[in-house]
Amino acid sequence: MLKFNKDNACFNFRSVAVIIHDNNVLLHKAKGDSHWALPGGRVEFFENSDITVQRELIEELGVDSIVKRHLWYVENFFEHSGKKFHEIANYFLVQLTEPNQLPNTESFYGIETEVHLEFKWFSLNGIAEAPIKPEFLQQSLLDLPSETMYIKVNDIEA
Repeated sequence: MLKFNKDNACFNFRSVAVIIHDNNVLLHKAKGDSHWALPGGRVEFFENSDITVQRELIEELGVDSIVKRHLWYVENFFEHSGKKFHEIANYFLVQLTEPNQLPNTESFYGIETEVHLEFKWFSLNGIAEAPIKPEFLQQSLLDLPSETMYIKVNDIEA
């Protein structure tokens, strides 16, 4: 995986799935986190970003998917658990081959044994108030771009 640590800093190269079904978007959060995020994972060496999304969805949920198109290229600077992160992420609009395979309950857990991820479908009607990171998604999920957009996020205090 493309993740590098140096002192109190970490670089991540991540791919992200934007999965919308029946006016709901699929989000997840790690155990102990207070915020939700879009599913995805770190890109492996010599792996294309769109393939990463498909692999991660199989690993995390056991579902097959189709990558429809690239939405955002995001440079994200943030702090998490006392560490500063520099993350490059490609966000893709993704369609599940069998969307009803996932529970439509309040929340459910992924199948990975090493990572405890809680998943939940959030209505797009209330996504602007959802505790989601990065925050640009609160508005951007409501108006998906027709062409790839470059987004810069800096949540690290100077």
